[in-house]
Amino acid sequence: MTKNIFYFHHLNTIGGVENMFYELVKKYKDWDIVIYYDTGSQEQIRRLKQYAEVKRYKKGTIIECEKAFFNYNAKIIDYVNAKDYYMVIHADYKAQGVPAPNIPKINHYIGVSQAACDSFTELTGKPCQLCYNPITLDPPKRTLRLVSATRLTKEKGKDRMIKLAKALDDANIPYEWTVYTNTKDTIKNPHVIYKQPTLDINGKLKEADYVVQLSDSESYCYTMVQALMLGTPIIVTPWNCLKELKVTNEYGFILPFDMSIIPVQEIYKKEFHFKYTPPADSWDKILEPGKSQYQEDLKSLFEVAATDQYEKRRATDIELNEIPKPGQRWKVNKLRYDILSGDNEREIQYVTLVRKIPPEEIEKEKEDSK
Repeated sequence: MTKNIFYFHHLNTIGGVENMFYELVKKYKDWDIVIYYDTGSQEQIRRLKQYAEVKRYKKGTIIECEKAFFNYNAKIIDYVNAKDYYMVIHADYKAQGVPAPNIPKINHYIGVSQAACDSFTELTGKPCQLCYNPITLDPPKRTLRLVSATRLTKEKGKDRMIKLAKALDDANIPYEWTVYTNTKDTIKNPHVIYKQPTLDINGKLKEADYVVQLSDSESYCYTMVQALMLGTPIIVTPWNCLKELKVTNEYGFILPFDMSIIPVQEIYKKEFHFKYTPPADSWDKILEPGKSQYQEDLKSLFEVAATDQYEKRRATDIELNEIPKPGQRWKVNKLRYDILSGDNEREIQYVTLVRKIPPEEIEKEKEDSK
């Protein structure tokens, strides 16, 4: 029985839900939380596994938990036995003009902003509890420098980005705009530089003169909030959630959706000095309390024995640098044990567990070897 489980069909390399998961498990790493997914970015999964169990859902598996939290997609809900079923509302559905989720088994709805809550309730008539996204900043690692971390699509403001770049070009303002994206359809401009998405982006945001996000709508926007917490001003469009997040022109420039006013000289010359604190999340009042064993497991080692799968597949173990023989024993950490014991894309069990070696025994062995 798990206290809290979160399900998301596909874990992207970048995305708001993925950021929410990361900030949630990082802040509440001592709470009993397990994340289930169907497919996903291995880089994202490795990041999440620093703080919580992350498991690929195996079709037909029954999950027992106190509280189940779903994000956009709840296709496994009939295989989840929970006391409470939650849908986390990550979008301003009315602004986007798309239908809101309607799943009979869900008995609680949580919105990541009041704008998201109000939009959902207006469309469905169902109450939606406000719970801001959790966020804790990792320590940051820092010439006009613009930074964006976004998909280059219409709803994320690609056309507006083109207009802003043109306005800067027309004003002969020197700038360098670094865009972290995995979208192949890029903006053709010599001043715009493309880089692969990175999960450790705080240092990049800290070094920028502005962080830019010109979307049609956002219900929270982690990139903006992280930038403001780091003291970096922003260039954004007037989303519904800005007022409740207390984001004003004090923190940068809020450009109109039609980009009819782009004060490029002010953008180039103005200096900002501010301190920004986002609204606090309330996940400590929503999550089912319960001590997590996972952090203790991360400190442990696991003695394992090879199955015959290494020899059958002529697979060389990357740590041993050899093909282990059936029954051969060695020690691995928790993350490696998960992969070798079957939590991998092909569900191949390369090892069986001989015993778990607790942290105190590991420390004793270190002391004895001195």
